[in-house]
Amino acid sequence: MTESFPSSARDQTLLRRVNELSILAVLRGQAARPLREISDTTGLSWRTTQVVAEILDEHGWLVETEADDGSGGRRAVGRPARRYRFRAEAGHVVGLDVGTHQVQVFVADLAATIVGRHRLEVSPTDDAPTRLAAVERTLLGALADAGLEPQAVWAAAMGASGVVGPDGTVTASALLPGWRGLNPAKALDSVLPCTVEVANDANLAALAERWRGHRAETMIYVLAGARLGTGLVIGGQLHRGAAGAAGEIGALREIGWHDAAERLAATALGLDSPTGRGNAATRVFQAARDEDPAALAAVDRFAADIARGVTAMVLTIDPELVVLGGGFAHAADLLVPRLAVELAATCLHTPRVEGSVLGDDAVALGALRLALDTVDQRMTSLDSNTPLTHGAIRGW
Repeated sequence: MTESFPSSARDQTLLRRVNELSILAVLRGQAARPLREISDTTGLSWRTTQVVAEILDEHGWLVETEADDGSGGRRAVGRPARRYRFRAEAGHVVGLDVGTHQVQVFVADLAATIVGRHRLEVSPTDDAPTRLAAVERTLLGALADAGLEPQAVWAAAMGASGVVGPDGTVTASALLPGWRGLNPAKALDSVLPCTVEVANDANLAALAERWRGHRAETMIYVLAGARLGTGLVIGGQLHRGAAGAAGEIGALREIGWHDAAERLAATALGLDSPTGRGNAATRVFQAARDEDPAALAAVDRFAADIARGVTAMVLTIDPELVVLGGGFAHAADLLVPRLAVELAATCLHTPRVEGSVLGDDAVALGALRLALDTVDQRMTSLDSNTPLTHGAIRGW
């Protein structure tokens, strides 16, 4: 990295920002490191590293720590090497998942470590005010679990079923009563000091998969459960489209996605179920594992329904990977091989098909990632008018 003297005060400010970001990038998410190691990694001189680290320490981004010399707590002879770590606890982000049956909230520090969480069961028939009240209670429960006040939150994101416009307004939602035309983030204005970004749940699940699951530069994530939806990752980036409606292939009624889950569940009516426990789809999947002919036929039909919509998208974006997630991810052993066969029969290039391992956490994790990305964008801005201070990065 060059350290040549800039020709203007503005260039000096820009160079200082670049040096600060270089050091933060080396330390963020890592253990404390000595100055010499930070200097070697960034390519900055030891003196520049020292000066910048001290500035970042003063601003609350770094903290100097005791040297670990392997002496069991005894200080080594002579002056120990100065070490710094990133203060991940300086700020926090929130990820919210507003579903039909539950609301889930994660709280994480700036190193993406989850420090608080809370989950609350809700009813599919809850109206918008009732569900939003549950969202607020869940959020406050997660913050209490983390031992934090709302003022500690720098950014937040919320996932919800339906088409979400660029301004956070839900323009269509088949599963959440009363949410069409609603901007659910506004309900949290009195609770959180930061803006809450709202996004489609399948999109956030795709973002989480790209982050902590099956990684691919181009991917189709299928959210399979009470409904079918998709999230798209293209070129390593979440693709939402001009109005947030990318991937809503189920709008074509001819594909059959709108009632595929209902037709699958209807098969349970003909199954022997002495206990009556578990939802209908789960019973069908279990019966298929037990080689029940009707259940096997229903699973085959459901996989074909999924493939009908996914094929159209595979032929459009030619992805490396298709991931099956959502509430039916527990049936990946049945659905993934069938989906792979269906795609191989129709696609010019058959992508890899995998089941998600993120379970019910996918949407909340994706919301957490989106909130962290918001903080990252502020932190890494090279705008000399935005100082690298906590107040500026919070964006309050």
